Parts: sequence; C-alpha cells; structure tokens
Amino acid sequence: MEQACTSLALIFLLAFLSGVSVSTSQHQCDGAPAGVRAGYWLPSSSHYSPLSSINTSLYSHLYYSSLSIDERSSTVARPPGEESYILSTFSSSIKSTGNLAVKIILSVGTDEYKEDVSNAAFSRMAADRNLRKMFINSSIELARANGFDGLDLAWRFPSTQMDMENLGVLLAEWRAAILDESGSTSSEPLLLTATVYFSNHLFDMSDSNLNYPIEDMSNNLDWVNILTFGLHKNSNITTADAPLYDKDSHFSASYGVISWLDAGLPPCKLVMGIPLFGRSWFLRNKDKNGLGAPTAAAGTKQRKSNQTGIIAYAEIEDYLKSQSVFVTHDNQSVADYFYSGDLWVTFDSALVVQEKIEFVVKSQLLGYFLWAISFDDLNCTLSKQASVSWGQYHDSSYAQGVLGIMQEGAVIQDLHASTGSPTSWYSKTISCLLSTILLLVVL
Repeated sequence: MEQACTSLALIFLLAFLSGVSVSTSQHQCDGAPAGVRAGYWLPSSSHYSPLSSINTSLYSHLYYSSLSIDERSSTVARPPGEESYILSTFSSSIKSTGNLAVKIILSVGTDEYKEDVSNAAFSRMAADRNLRKMFINSSIELARANGFDGLDLAWRFPSTQMDMENLGVLLAEWRAAILDESGSTSSEPLLLTATVYFSNHLFDMSDSNLNYPIEDMSNNLDWVNILTFGLHKNSNITTADAPLYDKDSHFSASYGVISWLDAGLPPCKLVMGIPLFGRSWFLRNKDKNGLGAPTAAAGTKQRKSNQTGIIAYAEIEDYLKSQSVFVTHDNQSVADYFYSGDLWVTFDSALVVQEKIEFVVKSQLLGYFLWAISFDDLNCTLSKQASVSWGQYHDSSYAQGVLGIMQEGAVIQDLHASTGSPTSWYSKTISCLLSTILLLVVL
C-alpha cells in the first residue's frame, strides 16, 4: 500500500511539474514556426556556388551571410561591387525556384577579416541610443528594399558585461522598431534572430562572469542560432572540432544546448548549428594519428574556404576517394576524422549529421542550421541528410525532451559552478523532482 501511494504521488508530481514547465515557456513560443531547417549562404562563394545551384526544398530559411557595420556611421554597411548586385537579387533568385514558403534572412555580423575593429564598432553602436537607432533603421530599410523576410545579428562576440547589457537593450529597441514598421506599412513583421556563441556563458574572456541577456533574448528574438562548431580552432593536438559530446570539457554541442536551456531560453527558441566543413592539421608525427596526437600546423588553405585549417565537405569527399585515406567514426564524441600521410581532418559525415539531428529532435529544439551550404557537395549530401533525418524524427513520436537527452548518456557538468548562469525553471524542476523523490523514499 505504501509503495502504491508513493508511486501515485510521483505520477501526480511529474504531471504537475510538466504542466508548470510547459506553461512557463509556452507564452514565449506563440507563433513560432513548426521547425527551422536553415542554411547560411556566403556571397563570397558565388563563383563556385551560384544562387541557381541552391536546392531550396531542403530549407525552411536561408541566410545571406553577411553584411557588417559601417565603422563610422554605425549603419549597416552596403557591400561593394558585385556583392551589391547579389544582395539585391538574393531574395528574388531564391523565390524564383518555386519554393515560395522559404524565408530569406539578412545577417549582419562581425567582419571576420577585421574582427577586432568590427567588434569594437558593434560595441560602440550598442552603447549609444542614437547610434542604435541609426543601425536599426538602416537594417530594416535595407531588408525591405531587397525583399528579405527577416534580420539576424551575428555579433561575435560581446566581450564585456556592459556589451551584454547593451545587447539586451538593442534587441528590445530593434523588436519595437520592427513592430512599428509593420504597423505603419501593414506588412508582416520582419523576423529577428541572433547567431551567438555555443554556450550562454562565454569562456576565455577577461570577464569571467560573461553571460548573455537571456530574458531580453527570449522576449525579443524569434529564435537563437548557436554556433556549436569551431570549438577547437587553436588546438595544438588533433581533436573533434564540433563534437556532440565531450566528457572532458565544456566544448561540445550537448553542453552548449543544455547551458542555454538551463539559463532559461525556451527550447522552442533554440536552433543548433551543424558545420559543412572540417578542421585540418598537419601531424607532427604521421605514425601518431589518433585523437589527441600532436600537430605541427593548420592544414593547407583550401579553395572554397580560402582559409588555412578549414576544408569544405565537398573537398573532404575528394580526399575520401583515395585508398590512402583512413576514416574513423568516434562514437563517444559523435565525430568523424580521417588521416592521409601527415594530414589529419575532423568533420561531420552524413552519419554524424543524422545523429545530431536526432539529438536536436530529442531535445525538442526549434531546429537546426547548416554552415555553410556552399561547402556541401554538388549532390547536397549533408543538406539532404539533415532534411531527411529531420522529417524522420520530427514527424514521429520520437522526441523525448531534455530528460531523454540525459537518458541517452550526454555528459552534463555542473552548469551553475562552471558558468555562473542563473537557475532556470528547468533546473528548479529537476531539483524539486529529485528532492521530492528522495523525501518519499525516506518516508
């Protein structure tokens, strides 16, 4: 009898807590899309990945990535030369394929070729009310003039607590301006998203308590894209650059997802990134070629990325055709790597993409994004795998929620001790649940 009462109490408790958690986040999810299958396209890739080659059926949203900020005026900088024409025709070219449902988003972010100057310009703009207004108005004007359905902020990354506070203000004012513009023009409001660090807490910064403004982001963004890749670009040993799990560190996609959820961002506003590129190194000793082997330098600059140490999936496929290449799938981290002579490359294969989409669905996230679709092969192998896996898992009863992630064995460290992030409804729910179970067992 006592066991029956205990079981009944637990059932009621779980039902109650489930209702609390759903009602807490549901008000922020009203009007959210059914799912996001996004892809980022780089205008610099137009010579080998023209707009006409994009299979728009594989995506619900496509990002033009990206424009930066004018360092003098704090307005969105218009691209020069040929890129100006690409920008003006991007939306019409995509929608001329017949997929009128796909949404087109203009991303405005840090210029990767002059990162420090660009980040300083974002910081200066976000700190000044008048400059924020100029930036916001220019972004809306540019988006409307070129047929975009939304805007994205890819500031990589705010570096002080004041930056984070100003980011929250910027997003609130941006959302208000979007709604005002929509009302005055009787048009659909522009989408507003942000592309951010993989974790809600920024590591390796001078300010050790640097956390994103979760409440402002939840209230004012349609969703948040987290960069769950590029996690080990400065490593001097071979390592998975975009692992799903990492039992030895915080640097994994699963850790990033859980940190954002734990901080209070609703899962219906979280979109996880998947790279369509690999990270390459030259081995110090080609006979030591497993994970953790010493490296001598970043891999050779590739044509598509135009960066050392970055290799597009299409270029990886060319290597995989050789008999001298040895490929390994690492089950613990959920990552693939290959070596050929002294070249070592970590990458996401079709199998890795499938497992990551499975994780996204089990986590009940809004969706995924691919970076960058111009790095895929001519058959769109990884993009197709992501879309097929999404349909397979998302359209079934497969999703189990965050509890399902933990049951699958994801390694989650103590987020409060390591990130300083505030205790969320999710943490409180789990804590309350465990405490109640313990109490019932004792009684």
